[in-house]
Amino acid sequence: MKDNKALFDTEFTLQIIRELNDSHPVRRKFAGWGRLHIDRRLPFLCIYRRPSGHRDKGTEQLLLGQASYILIREEDANCAEFEALLKSLADSLTATFGAFLLFEISSAAEAEPEFHLSAQLNINTSKYAAPQLVLEELENGLLDIVVETTAFEVNLDYKDQHHLPRMPALFSAENLAAPNHYWISLNVSPFYRQNGQVLPYEMKQFHAGLTHALRRTFYTFIHEYTSQRPKHFHELGRHSISQDVLDTDRQLAEIKDQFDILFHVTPVNVDEAWQGFQNSGFRKTPRFNYRPRPVDPSLLKRQLYAIELERIEDPTLAHIFQSQRNEVSQLLGMIDDRNRTNFMFGSLQVYGGVEPWLLSLAKEILHEIPPTSTSKPTNNKAVFLSAQEFAGRAEALLGAYRQQYPEFVGKVEIRKDIPGILVSSGNLMVGHYSQFAEDRADATLAHEIGTHMLTYVNGKAQPFQQFHSGMAEYESLQEGLAVLAEYLVGKLQPSRLRTLAARVIAVDALIQGADFLEVFKLLHYDLDFAPDLAYQISMRVFRGGGFTKDAVYLKGLSKLLAYLAKGGELDILYLGKIALKHIPFVDELRWRKVIKQGLAIPHYLQTTQSKELLKQARQCHSVIDLIKAK
Repeated sequence: MKDNKALFDTEFTLQIIRELNDSHPVRRKFAGWGRLHIDRRLPFLCIYRRPSGHRDKGTEQLLLGQASYILIREEDANCAEFEALLKSLADSLTATFGAFLLFEISSAAEAEPEFHLSAQLNINTSKYAAPQLVLEELENGLLDIVVETTAFEVNLDYKDQHHLPRMPALFSAENLAAPNHYWISLNVSPFYRQNGQVLPYEMKQFHAGLTHALRRTFYTFIHEYTSQRPKHFHELGRHSISQDVLDTDRQLAEIKDQFDILFHVTPVNVDEAWQGFQNSGFRKTPRFNYRPRPVDPSLLKRQLYAIELERIEDPTLAHIFQSQRNEVSQLLGMIDDRNRTNFMFGSLQVYGGVEPWLLSLAKEILHEIPPTSTSKPTNNKAVFLSAQEFAGRAEALLGAYRQQYPEFVGKVEIRKDIPGILVSSGNLMVGHYSQFAEDRADATLAHEIGTHMLTYVNGKAQPFQQFHSGMAEYESLQEGLAVLAEYLVGKLQPSRLRTLAARVIAVDALIQGADFLEVFKLLHYDLDFAPDLAYQISMRVFRGGGFTKDAVYLKGLSKLLAYLAKGGELDILYLGKIALKHIPFVDELRWRKVIKQGLAIPHYLQTTQSKELLKQARQCHSVIDLIKAK
């Protein structure tokens, strides 16, 4: 294998330039250690030289995720051939953009203290050609970085020549003086190491913060010194997706797609248990039966933690994948703990509990909405649809969606082992013995097909399968969107909101230690819910051993309304199954042209009525305002 000095010959340099001119990404591994990665033509290049004089573990990771960088050993970079490569890149990119910026990073070599309560970030640049606005952006970006154990001190110094502590200059004085060539170096105190080992949490936080700070810096440079005008700094991130990313995404989705937590915790004898409970005069706790568990959580966890997330260079995707792995592990623990005490604690980890503000909101709704609509037995004059009739309406709606978006391939299944209705793996499952109030049919279809199935289909169209399998903590926003859909078709009835509030009350009682009979009595006798509805709410909350998910409907709706009131974009929420906290990450991926847009649109967003109702919803700062708006 040739050494790197021989590699950086004229032909190598010309080939790199040709590939960039042809708009091809450039990736090269160097002999010994290092690589060159240029995603596309951009007027900047990041460099890290691994020092030969001291160990520098972790610093090379700080540039991973940038769209244009070189990692190289100090001894390999110290040659005329490598300088010629850099000059050719700088000249070529300057000819295209009008200017070029070289950014180099290094770490200090001083002894590492036991605890890093503060760290210095030292910026150096040329005293003759200092890009002042760029330096200000970099300084502000560095000060914005949040690492929970460390405070940063940023210093700026001006030098006669390209400067890096204990290393020779990358450019000769002659090449450095080329018009419109700029350089900045950053020397970092190695707070992310201790005893020669990388501290993973500090490294992840600093890497993510530095990645964004550098993108903002390059964005300012491009706007101030070149002919280009990107609309957002995230446009300067990587557009290409590595095979490591695709493999990791596929492996995570394959594990999660092997189970559906709702299937594993929903009883198969809901109606029979109701009859027995009713016959006992509501005095005997019903016994619920569940499906066999076809997966072994321990084996799936072994596969889950065999996925090498540390290979993911992109800090945004690494964060998404890490959060997903944590939640999948918790869900597998819930399957393992079904009908045991630990099940509820696992549910609290995944779905959360009932915060004081949410409990207060639920009580306020129950106070504002009279119990008449939920307290009396079912009105015999009301019109109900059979499972077959409801499935027919669902099929008709799916047909309309397929005309707009042929990939909308979900099916409608009528099943005897399903109580009510359920969406799983993009399919709508209808309970064979269920009946559906005709005046709630449009709301239910908007909830299940227009939200749950649609976000699954749109997620399937994305390059990352996490969008259809559901990112960590997606359930709250997903159910909030689904309830909003009921409102946007004009069918969100007060009784429905009262039921969602009662679910919060029931989950809170569960967490406080109440048993099934106590929760049923609270709902039926104290809150005046009809016995069959009180039973349904209690069953949903106690299934599996204590399922706290039912609190997320009201929580998700409330947080969604707050998001919309601040002018939040609605379309982005339908790109897949995401959480509100993922919006900055999804927005970044959109700017980087990594994910798709222009996918299926809910039918209820295309009517005059829904547009007017959406305007009203944006003016509602709470669910109480939503009730008053109706």
